[in-house]
Amino acid sequence: MLLGACANIVSPSGGPVDKTPPQVLKTIPPNNAKNFNGKSIRVEFNKMVKLTDLSSQLIVSPYMKDLPDVKARKKSMFVEFKDTLKPNTTYSISFGKSISDNYENNVLNNYRFIFSTGENIDTLILKGSVKNSFTLKPESDVVVMLYRSNYDSVPYKELPYYIAKTDEKGYYSFTNIRNDNYKIFALTTKTGDYHYQVGEKMAFLDSLVTPHAIDTIKADSIKNKMVYNLLLFEEELLQQKMLKASAARYGKLVFVFRKPVKDFTLNPLTQNIPNDWNQVEENKTRDTFTVWLKNPDMDSLTVQVADGHTILDTARLTLVKKGASKSRGKKIDDTKRLGLRVNANSNSTFDFYRTILINCNTPVSEYSFKKIVFAENKDTIKPRFAFNDSIHRTVRMDYKLKEETNYYLFIPPGTFKDMFGVSNDTVKVNFKTSASKNYGNIKLKLKAININHNLIVQLITDDGNSIIQEKILSSIETINFLNINPGNYKIRIIYDSNNNGKWDTGNYLKKLQPEKVIYYNVPISLKANWDLDLDWELPKE
Repeated sequence: MLLGACANIVSPSGGPVDKTPPQVLKTIPPNNAKNFNGKSIRVEFNKMVKLTDLSSQLIVSPYMKDLPDVKARKKSMFVEFKDTLKPNTTYSISFGKSISDNYENNVLNNYRFIFSTGENIDTLILKGSVKNSFTLKPESDVVVMLYRSNYDSVPYKELPYYIAKTDEKGYYSFTNIRNDNYKIFALTTKTGDYHYQVGEKMAFLDSLVTPHAIDTIKADSIKNKMVYNLLLFEEELLQQKMLKASAARYGKLVFVFRKPVKDFTLNPLTQNIPNDWNQVEENKTRDTFTVWLKNPDMDSLTVQVADGHTILDTARLTLVKKGASKSRGKKIDDTKRLGLRVNANSNSTFDFYRTILINCNTPVSEYSFKKIVFAENKDTIKPRFAFNDSIHRTVRMDYKLKEETNYYLFIPPGTFKDMFGVSNDTVKVNFKTSASKNYGNIKLKLKAININHNLIVQLITDDGNSIIQEKILSSIETINFLNINPGNYKIRIIYDSNNNGKWDTGNYLKKLQPEKVIYYNVPISLKANWDLDLDWELPKE
């Protein structure tokens, strides 16, 4: 008794944690029942269950306008039908990840209940995958739909006959469907009404699809066309629209558009505006235009915005007064100093192969390149300077920098004067260039049987978010990606079928699939001072 009193008293452990999902013990009627004419289904489990996220997990096929009412009570689940069941039809109810036990949240994945209102149960299946058309990554929670009609506007007007949804790996599967030819369409529905709306992502195939018996899937599914892979894309918005027109600062207007503008035109509606009243600057994608006013002291300006002869909108702008410009909510001095930015930073390393650029905040009207002092180590040299753009905002220095060398750049006051008569202050930059041994090089040898259009070959970061270097090829050749920082990369090729130098999305009504994109399927790891040789045999088109 004394020894027992010294023992440490603890609560009982309760045994190991239950990690098993609920198991189905019995269903009324039995699963795969025929001649079903009831109004409800009961499923009994070996433990208490609960239902979560039914609105997104429950899929009934063929489609029901009014989904059944599904409830869980203790160890049972009840399915009450609201819609009238079709005669001689096989139904499949998929519960996805909605069923779990009450205490440990162990999920019963992809439980299906099958029944038929006729003498037979359809047993054919149809499966495939949905991937992003540009990244080729799997797309989850995409609704894949089968239609028995085959006219172009079916996804806009009709409800689907069968419905499935992709899992986290992008796979979808239709089971227990009847033998027929179907139109297939995938959709990331925002409204949940299974009708395509502008702005939603979609995928389609040009030809009809046909289900197959389960046992034939063991054959070569790709060869026998038993797997239907879809590429998800978002259509380009056809109607042009001006998204924003603003007076960004003194003398500066900004116009932003939904899509690229071919011929940006401004027609002033304010009286007494001279013909040569602005300078226009565009971005690379031609969807943003900066307009610099030569007479910025007006109170307001009304302009008609057009793409060539097509009027897009009218903008009425209150102009920013001199000295009242703001940046990030704070006032900036736009009346005394012309801001200059050099792409090399003081006391830092600069890539030896890059070009020195001097960016001016506003267009320059007067300048004297002779005032700029540039020194290599301690020797003053005279490189050539020139403007890189038509409105004189960016200056480039035409000089080949040496490796591991110290440089000094000095821009004295008054070297540049902008269109508003404002000059720059002193700019001093000390920097050192890097060494070639700090980088790696990639030599990519492409092989192809036939290429009928340009290829856009891109070296991209491992996450796919940034393009490091890009080459556009009109024929098959060897590509060199030089002076690449050590790291992990991918290579992407865009089949530029219309030779416009960019990737183009698809269009459903025009029956255009997105331009083909492929990725080099081996991870690329580049080390410093390495030369990496790669061979890539491109697939047949």
